[in-house]
Amino acid sequence: MDRFRVMESFVRVVRAGSFTVAASQLGLSRALLSRHILELETRLGVRLLNRTTRSLNLTEEGRTYLDFCERLFRDIETSERAIVDAKSQPVGMLRLAAPKSFGTAHLADAIIAFAKLYPRLRVSLSHENVSLRGSHYFIERGLDLVLCIAPRSSAATTGREIAMLDWSTCASPDYLTRAGRPAAPADLARHACLVHLNASSNDYVWHFDSGKGAMSVKVPGVFHSNSALTLRKAALAGLGIAQVPHYAVADDLERGSLVPVLPRYRVPARPLLAIYPQTASTPRKVEAFVDFLAAWMAGNEFGGRSSSPRPGKSRSISRSMRLAS
Repeated sequence: MDRFRVMESFVRVVRAGSFTVAASQLGLSRALLSRHILELETRLGVRLLNRTTRSLNLTEEGRTYLDFCERLFRDIETSERAIVDAKSQPVGMLRLAAPKSFGTAHLADAIIAFAKLYPRLRVSLSHENVSLRGSHYFIERGLDLVLCIAPRSSAATTGREIAMLDWSTCASPDYLTRAGRPAAPADLARHACLVHLNASSNDYVWHFDSGKGAMSVKVPGVFHSNSALTLRKAALAGLGIAQVPHYAVADDLERGSLVPVLPRYRVPARPLLAIYPQTASTPRKVEAFVDFLAAWMAGNEFGGRSSSPRPGKSRSISRSMRLAS
């Protein structure tokens, strides 16, 4: 006999005060309901109800068991309601990772605004530069979502474009005074370049757009890092020319501590992507955060162009994804 069905029969009989009424409420015969109670008492080895022709009374053991049953049913109902709520509104814990430079400079403000909007949702943010090797990475790290710049494809994950980020080629005035100012992208082959690792399929090839079309140049790397913040410091120290996300050096360019290099040649923008495991149903908390961040980026100017594709217009991203920071 189904244990939960028998427990439900017991609770219904007690609350109705009648086998006949309880049987009608449950859609069972009175004989079957009586058998439920008898089997329950046999299994427990105690009498739960004192029956007379006119009344039903709980024994002491019956009252204890009734409390247990009702507490169990309340817990089940609460848990089921929480599962349903998680599908319709963001609840629980959202764990995500983001590049250090973007996370430190901008994402904290977005998360604070998001947390105010969804007080039932807790957010855990890790700032790190790590290799993303497929969907198992999310399981190993307990992550729901990763933000990254220009990854490669993977059938096991889903990616949504959050924004297009502008990039800047820049150097310190001191370096340009010593080494000279390049006049065209080809001149970079003779300069000390600070290379952003894991930002593209070939980090040593820098790309530019001009009025005459696209062009690229292979640069000599004298300093390498997968952190835009580290490359920024190296550029400020006069080590060479850097090509990094504009948001990482916007304040320095405004102050003049860094200056644009090759301003007539625009660096192609790169997408900021939200990456999460590909499942039959994306958790509501992930959908809510991705939608919120896309809208937040659209309303906050920091050297990037917003991109807010419709939900569901996601694309598959690459097998060996890397966080660029």
